[in-house]
Amino acid sequence: MMHAKRTLAALLASLMLVPALAACSDNSADTPDTSVAAEDTTTAETEPRETERHEIKDSLPNDLNFGGKTWTIYVSTTSANDSYVAGNEEKEGDIVNDAVWERNLKVQERLSFKMDPVGNADTYKDNHTKVSALILAGDPTYDLIMGMQTSMPQLVPQKMFVNAFELKHIDFDQPWWINDYMNELALGSDYRYILVSDFNTHAISYIRTNFFNKKLYEDLYGDPNELYKKVLDGKWMLEDMQKMVKDTYKDLNGDGVSDKDDQLGFYCNKLYASTDAFVYNSDVVFTQRDKDGFIELKMISDEAVILAEKLNSFFHEAGVNTESGSDANHFAKFKADTVLFITGMLSQANNLRDMESDYGFLPFPKINEKQEWYKSLVHDTAQLSCVPVSSDMIDVTGAILEAFSAESYRTVTPAWYESALKLKYARDDISSQIIDLMRDSMTTNFIYAYNFALNNLGQVYRTLLSGNNNDYVSLVTSRMPAAEKSLADIIKTFKGE
Repeated sequence: MMHAKRTLAALLASLMLVPALAACSDNSADTPDTSVAAEDTTTAETEPRETERHEIKDSLPNDLNFGGKTWTIYVSTTSANDSYVAGNEEKEGDIVNDAVWERNLKVQERLSFKMDPVGNADTYKDNHTKVSALILAGDPTYDLIMGMQTSMPQLVPQKMFVNAFELKHIDFDQPWWINDYMNELALGSDYRYILVSDFNTHAISYIRTNFFNKKLYEDLYGDPNELYKKVLDGKWMLEDMQKMVKDTYKDLNGDGVSDKDDQLGFYCNKLYASTDAFVYNSDVVFTQRDKDGFIELKMISDEAVILAEKLNSFFHEAGVNTESGSDANHFAKFKADTVLFITGMLSQANNLRDMESDYGFLPFPKINEKQEWYKSLVHDTAQLSCVPVSSDMIDVTGAILEAFSAESYRTVTPAWYESALKLKYARDDISSQIIDLMRDSMTTNFIYAYNFALNNLGQVYRTLLSGNNNDYVSLVTSRMPAAEKSLADIIKTFKGE
């Protein structure tokens, strides 16, 4: 969290520097500066140079050699997840594919093994059942499962995965491991069955974001940098967004009804995933840990009730439309400059590459001023890693996964994040820096990830907002007994009771 705060401070400083530099440039035309400034070498002499990510080494022994063994990965191919794992068979000039190709070659040569990624055409509905069938049958084919977050937690209670704390050579102190994310997914502090690192490029690409139309903003409200400054000042609030959504609305077709043919403040496809992002990017607490580190549900609170009320007020504003019919429709309307905000994932910036007007990226707003920091939820079909207990390569998997994660951190993430995403898709420097902010604050939530094991507790807000219903307590109370029993049974299993 401290790193993210430093990042925000740096971004704010750079944003405030823009007009200052412009002013200096204007003054220099009238009054040439002929002075020569003395070079200040103090900082360079006293402060160590920051280590670049490509220079950070892992702690794997130099003599590891796995004798040409084949290490096989189960890859769910939905949404082209496999492209970040397997890439193509050769370099082809695409910077991300080539980085994946080079990473795979380098790690295999270093540890002397052969990687065999096998694509499986899963959906979020059957990903876990396919994986479960393989493991229950004792099939040793797969040494790593790369499956969806919405599915893999359903298999954790059945102990189908290896506790990563027992894997050799994994070093969770290294920067390629996203520990806050993994801690949120853990049932207890001594158990880690779902892994997230830079090897999970797909998870990074699935960070949810808001896109805003800079042309429409400028036409209605002025300089878009003012909105960026509000974000970087920590003052980007839901009420600010709601006011802009309301003020943006115009009845373009003159039918007296707010619909998708009007000028809109916010447009999305259904309330499902968009609802999740507003909920779990807030600071409302839904769980806590007991003295042994096991998860406990803490669903009823004033803050949770107020959140439902605020989000219902937002989503049922006249300037909001949630019936676009498809992602393509709301991206098309955004590109036509008739909607101010749309929501999506970072990877969906690819849909805006041909947009003539400029657009920007924004984190989801804070619910209130008490919220310390912005959060950036990762969509629940993101691809995460698990080690199946049926594998006969468990003794080497830790080292291989550590090597892949380290090399991904050094090469693949910069290729995708810097070159593919920020340079190709982001239209301005501040947008690129705000993407940094979102990467630093990527998160999930336990009840969101374990929703199906907890009687759909993680989707209560979807139900409430779809029906414009503020009775949060009644809905949660109806679901809690089954959810608490399920969680208690799971924890008993892990405690051996």
